[in-house]
Amino acid sequence: MKDYKKAVQYIEFLKRTYGLDITIKDYKGFVYENEEMEFSLRPYLAHTNPYCMYVKEKEESYNKCLNNNKELIEECKRKDYFFHICHAGICELIIPIKEEKTVFGSINISHFDLYPDKTKKAIELTFEKERREEGKRKFKIFARSAYVESSTLIPSLELLSQYLLLLIQKIPLNKEQQEELKEKQLRAYIKNNISKKIVADDIISNLNINRTQLNTLIRTKDVKNLRDYINTIRIEMSEKLLLETKKTPKEIALSLGFKGYRHFENIFTAKLNISPKDYRKYYKNEKYY
Repeated sequence: MKDYKKAVQYIEFLKRTYGLDITIKDYKGFVYENEEMEFSLRPYLAHTNPYCMYVKEKEESYNKCLNNNKELIEECKRKDYFFHICHAGICELIIPIKEEKTVFGSINISHFDLYPDKTKKAIELTFEKERREEGKRKFKIFARSAYVESSTLIPSLELLSQYLLLLIQKIPLNKEQQEELKEKQLRAYIKNNISKKIVADDIISNLNINRTQLNTLIRTKDVKNLRDYINTIRIEMSEKLLLETKKTPKEIALSLGFKGYRHFENIFTAKLNISPKDYRKYYKNEKYY
C-alpha cells in the first residue's frame, strides 16, 4: 500500500499546486488486477466535474465518452503527450502510461477551454435544445483557460506516468497472463533458433518450465505435438519471406530449418493447400497480405 500511497500523494500535490482536474484512464484493466491499486486510484478513475456529469446524464453522450477511448489509445501509441478536445468541447492534456507501443492508460488533465469556436459547435451538437443553456452555463463555470504552461506541467506528469507504469509492472500476473507470457517466450525462442534442431529439453531449460507446462502451451485443436507447433511457426515465417524477399523457396526452406525443399513444400502445402511457389505467384502483389 505504501507505493500506491506515494502515487496518491503526488497526484494530490499536483492538484493543489496547479489547480488541476486529474483523471487516470485505464485501457487495459490494470487497476482491477490489484486490490490496493484499485482502492488507491478509485477517486481518479472518472471525470466528476459537474459539466461532465451533466453531459453523461444522456446515454448517447455517455457512450460517446466511452468510444472516445479508442481514438485516445491510437494517439497515445504515436505521441508522448498531446492536447485533445472531446465531443462535448472539453480540452484535455493527455500523458500516456505506456511501455513502447503497449498503452496501459493515460493521465488526463482536463476541463480547459482552449478552442472557443470548436467548443461552441460541440455544445450545440451535444445538447438538445432544452438542455443547451444549462450545458453552456455549467461549461462556463467549470471549464477554464489554461493558466499553467504545458512545458511546466509535462515533466511532472511524465514522472507520474513512469511511476504508475512501475506499479503496473509489479502487479503479479494471473494464471492466464502467465500462460500468455510463456507462450510469447516460447514463440520467441523458436523463432530465434528456427534454423537449428529444436528439442523439448532445450525449451524446458531455457523457459524454466516442465514438460506438462510445455504441452499446455502448445495444445490447440490445430497442433498435434511440439514438432507440428514448430512447423506451424516455420510456415508463418516462410509466408512472410516468400512475399517480402527475393529468396528462392529452397533458400527459405534451408534458412528455416527444413530438411530440404521437398520437406518444406509438403508441409507448406498440407497446411495452406497451396505450394510455396504458387503462394508467391498468387499473393506477391496483393495489397493486404
